[in-house]
Order: sequence, then structure tokens, then C-alpha cells
Amino acid sequence: MNTSNKPKTMTGTENHRSYLDWGSNMQVVRKGNGEVAMTESELTRFFGVTWRKLNHRLQTIVKSSNLHPDERSAGQKEVIKKGETVGYSPLYPLPIIIALSFLLDSMEAYLFRKYICQRLQKPASLITPIFLIGKTDN
Repeated sequence: MNTSNKPKTMTGTENHRSYLDWGSNMQVVRKGNGEVAMTESELTRFFGVTWRKLNHRLQTIVKSSNLHPDERSAGQKEVIKKGETVGYSPLYPLPIIIALSFLLDSMEAYLFRKYICQRLQKPASLITPIFLIGKTDN
């Protein structure tokens, strides 16, 4: 368990993340490598809502949710303008994004909820273990 209170900063090439976007026919597409984490501006585009509506729902989730502290934040992303760092934008992990989709009322939020429910209902692939007993030198 990570007990450090120091915020993680997602900079450089060693820290990779994924984000969600819409593909053709309004299908959810995962872009990037690593765990899903999105900034507020990416979330407003993804859910098709205003920043004010999104920010209010995010504050509700962060302040009054039953999420584990590790599920509330995914670090920070550097904000660079004209080649200089001007600040940091918080990254919100997948549990926050899923909870947010149930608090927002937009077509995109509805489609994302539908996508999440379909993924949960899809049967998991089974791996059949094979045990080799005895001599295996042939």
C-alpha cells in the first residue's frame, strides 16, 4: 500500500497513462499505455458537459465518496505554455471517471455507463492450467 502523501507528477517518458475518447459510431476508445487517468479538460470533452457542471460533480465525489484514498487521485500532469511550466492539473483515475458518469446527465455519460455495464457482463476468458507430472525429458 502506498502511504506517501506526496502527489505523483506524470511527466517525462517513464510515466505513461491512458485516456478515454470516442471513436466512430460513438464507441469508447482507450488511447495510450498504462492506467486510465484524465484531466478535467479531457473529462469535459469526453462527457460533453461544461467545466462548471463537471467540477461540481468532481468535488462531490472527492469530498463525500467512499472511495479509497488511492482511488481519488492519479497524480498530476504538467501544464506547459510557451515552453515553461505554469502549473499542474490533477489527474482523475478510472474509479472517479466511472462514478462521475453516474452523476452526469448527457448522451456521452449514458453511452459510457452502457459500455461499462457491457464490459462487466462480458464473460471472462478461462485459462486451463496444465500440470506436467513426472519426467518431461523426451
